[in-house]
Amino acid sequence: MLRPLLAILILLECAHAFERSPVVTESAPPVRMVRKADGRVFADFGKAAFGTLEIDCPRVAAGGSLVVHLGEALSGPEQVHVKPGGSVRYQRHEVRIRPGSTVRPELTWSPPDWMKSGWLDLPKGMPEVMPFRYVEIENAPPSLEAKALRRITLAVPFDGEAASFRSSDPRLDGVWDLCKHSIKATTFLGLYVDGDRERKPYEADVLINQLSHYCVDARYDTARLTHEYLLEKPTWPTEWRLQSVILAWHDFLWSGDDASLRRHYDVLKSRAMISRRTADGWFLGSNSGEPRDIVDWPACERDGYDMEMPVKTVVTAFHYRSLVLLEKIASHLGKQADAEQFAALAEATRRAVNEKLWDSERGCYVDGWDPASGKRSSKASAHASFFPLALGLVPDDRVKPVAAFLKGRGMACSVYGAQFLLEALYQAGEADHALALMVSDGPRSWRNMTEKVGSTITLEAWDPKFKPNLDWNHAWGAAPGNVIPRFLMGIEPLEPGFRKFRVSPQTASLESAEIKMPTPLGPIQLSVKGRTRGDWSARIEVPRGSAAEFHLPFEGTPVLEGPGGAMESPRVLWVRKGRAGVGLPPGVWKLRCAAE
Repeated sequence: MLRPLLAILILLECAHAFERSPVVTESAPPVRMVRKADGRVFADFGKAAFGTLEIDCPRVAAGGSLVVHLGEALSGPEQVHVKPGGSVRYQRHEVRIRPGSTVRPELTWSPPDWMKSGWLDLPKGMPEVMPFRYVEIENAPPSLEAKALRRITLAVPFDGEAASFRSSDPRLDGVWDLCKHSIKATTFLGLYVDGDRERKPYEADVLINQLSHYCVDARYDTARLTHEYLLEKPTWPTEWRLQSVILAWHDFLWSGDDASLRRHYDVLKSRAMISRRTADGWFLGSNSGEPRDIVDWPACERDGYDMEMPVKTVVTAFHYRSLVLLEKIASHLGKQADAEQFAALAEATRRAVNEKLWDSERGCYVDGWDPASGKRSSKASAHASFFPLALGLVPDDRVKPVAAFLKGRGMACSVYGAQFLLEALYQAGEADHALALMVSDGPRSWRNMTEKVGSTITLEAWDPKFKPNLDWNHAWGAAPGNVIPRFLMGIEPLEPGFRKFRVSPQTASLESAEIKMPTPLGPIQLSVKGRTRGDWSARIEVPRGSAAEFHLPFEGTPVLEGPGGAMESPRVLWVRKGRAGVGLPPGVWKLRCAAE
């Protein structure tokens, strides 16, 4: 049950002037409690979340105390890990028993030693919180029952029924559930932050949070407010600042609200950093100062990227994408001269990259270029190919060799890079390989986070061996939360506010999959069955006020069954490589491919 907590509305008595989404509380007992032989009580709340613990004191003699251990990890069966390492959370507190009263441990938080500023303070009146799943209590009297323990968790208002996904592969369903919970659980400050270690927003984190939040609940305020916060307080990586334009475009396209675009247009133009361009279209990055290039993080996940090049293919791809989207934004706002300038700059960059950075022998792009010497890097990381493919720089005739190159590299990137690698693979039609990566249990996988590491929120990195100080509550690891709806099920807005949307399912080897996806106009419900043209079928509910453009995954004549069960003549919008695109107005529709 959700209930407001006095002074927890972030808009009231906030420690800063910037606006945040409101935060509400949820109270829940443990899903399991065990009384141990040594007098300890162990409680498991099922999944980790940010909050505090309330204990209804039993009516025993006053003057005693409880020793409470709270943590994210276990060191053994029913034993909270007291030295979990890295940034994995654990706290120990002594709580005085007050018979017949409710008590809480006095939780604490402080930034890491190296961090001088930038973290978000809790609003006045909010109790300190920590992420935890497990509780162990020493000196627990026999009368202490499970119902006397409650975890009070904090998050923005969240409709858990707004979205759902189930498929014929329980491994994929588990990955979806992990990512959905991660999005809710990490909103405890009313803005997206990069975990509990820093409690600070970063643009790249926000991008993955934003898209995944859109796909699991039709709320747009948290993403918008975090994006606007970062327009005032940008972070240090070059690509992160370039991503501000992408964040702004997603906000408009998904919500249909252009107010933020209009207010911040001049700032968004500056985020493209056009002053860093050379006359022939190159974007000059930097390895020092601020901003400086990052490519991927942690650095060990860069697949050996050549960071010495003044022009980096990855950074340039983000610059290119910012120009493409600024053209769209300027056109929408009626600024035609600006739109034409952005289009011309984007074309110059597209031409330079594809003329100079393409390696035809290897079928990939190289890591960078030195305009002064006219030499290009000899290195070709996975990043130099999947970022350009995901961001729209790769011509159609090069998509197939780039995809083949990427398939040979596996998951050669961080949890952040995985967002763009998966997008690139789906855009190349490599749905089977993308699905295999999402359901893998290897060291770089979401199943590794849960089944081997033991977290119920996505990690900051794939595994402690790749980032020893990783935290267990980082939603930038939740890429499948949006990749599954947007690419595997294929649902994305084509016009602002979902007035029109595309459906292009790529369910690969799945026997079946079904999704409920929220939009401003109501939920889209889609189910897909079958793996071949002969047994494939789909059912979709198009919300009132919207229209769908359905891309059939197989060649052949589309067969459509409309409302009332009557067979309708499908409105075929186009046929490409034998595959049809069908226009669907509001209503419930069934589709299949005609037999040969």
